[in-house]
Amino acid sequence: MFPVVMAMSLVTSAHAAEKKVDDFIIYYNAFNSSFLQPAVARTYKIPRSGLTAVLNVSVHKDNPEDHTSQALSANVQGRVKNAIGQYEDLAFREIKEDNAIYYLADFRFRNKEATDIEFFVRIPGREKPIMISFDQKFYAN
Repeated sequence: MFPVVMAMSLVTSAHAAEKKVDDFIIYYNAFNSSFLQPAVARTYKIPRSGLTAVLNVSVHKDNPEDHTSQALSANVQGRVKNAIGQYEDLAFREIKEDNAIYYLADFRFRNKEATDIEFFVRIPGREKPIMISFDQKFYAN
C-alpha cells in the first residue's frame, strides 16, 4: 500500500512542520485533499475535493543515541476556525501501516481564506498534552 507519508511528501503546497517536546516529536502537515491520488483517498476514506483539506499528524519517541524515532499511539483532538470565526471539530482517524502510525482528519475550507488549525496530542504516560497551532491559507483546485 502507498503510505500516506509518501503521498504527503509529493504535495507541493502543504504546510509541513514538526514540534519537539521532551523526547517526543510531533510531525504534522495540512494540504488540499485533491492532491491525493484517487486510490490513496479511497483507501484512507478521505474525500477528494477542491474545498477539503487534510491534517496529518504523526507522534514519535525520539531515540537520540541511534538517531532514530519510534511511532507512538496517542490521542489527537483538534479543531479549525475559519476567517469569520466559525469552529469545526476535527475527527481524527488512526492509520497503522507497518511501523508507522498516522492520525488523519479532513475538513472543509473557504478558498483563499486563512484557516486557524489547533490540535492537542495526549501521549500515554505523559501528564500534559502537547498543543500545536498554526494558520494556513488553502486554495480551491
